Amino acid sequence: MPEPKRRKLLLLWLSAAVLVIAGASVLWWDSQQEVTFYDGSYESLDEGTEIYFGPGPAEIMGSVLALLGIGVAGVALGSFFRQLTRFKTWFLLTGLLLAAAGLATLLWDYNQVRTFGWFAYEPMSKSELMTAGATPILGKLGLAAGIFLTATYWGLRSILPFSRSAINS
Repeated sequence: MPEPKRRKLLLLWLSAAVLVIAGASVLWWDSQQEVTFYDGSYESLDEGTEIYFGPGPAEIMGSVLALLGIGVAGVALGSFFRQLTRFKTWFLLTGLLLAAAGLATLLWDYNQVRTFGWFAYEPMSKSELMTAGATPILGKLGLAAGIFLTATYWGLRSILPFSRSAINS
């Protein structure tokens, strides 16, 4: 492989690592922040009270950075494995379907109404309410895999073209 193309590929992998680490750091920082649901009242929440459990700005920024890193890694991998070009349409179709399914799953999960309240006892001041399930995890995995496969398609479409002699040797 010629030296300038090797440098470009190394730069892509380094960029992918930096973006994924930055996104993971922002997501970790966001998960360490305190969230308060208790407002000082011992009254139950009113009937029909809704609380939004969707992503905050830091979670969105961390996810975008991590997904950009995954996309750059897909482009680098696609550029490296140019011999798979006959399957590039399958990479694109599968990636788009997975990304759409993951995004739809996340949107569906974030739009679900979650209500809670206390009755017959005083709220515990040091307890945490965690509403976790498999749906957001599956949605994020589907979105990440879809972006990776779609970015691999872009890498296969000769973002970093290699010469024929480098492929055959």
